[in-house]
Amino acid sequence: MLEPEDLSCEDMAKILTEVHGTPIRYEQMALDSYKQLFLGMGYTEAMAQGMVDMDIAGADGIFNALQLTPENTSPTSFRHWAETVLKPAFDAI
Repeated sequence: MLEPEDLSCEDMAKILTEVHGTPIRYEQMALDSYKQLFLGMGYTEAMAQGMVDMDIAGADGIFNALQLTPENTSPTSFRHWAETVLKPAFDAI
């Protein structure tokens, strides 16, 4: 399912800042550092490379290939999820 809005990483950081009340910013990692992150979490070499490849495909616009329709779009916005799921989880910590 797709999000009802087409949000950039910067848009999501802004929403999270507004919902959580703490400044949150998006910072893109170098691909090698991104891969090392996954390797450090115990991913296999192939899985870590797969995560990098998915990130590259996303940056190249693969997620823009599908148009939003009522049939493939979740009614839950990122903001709604952040307010109803993420914020309570953060507040519980």
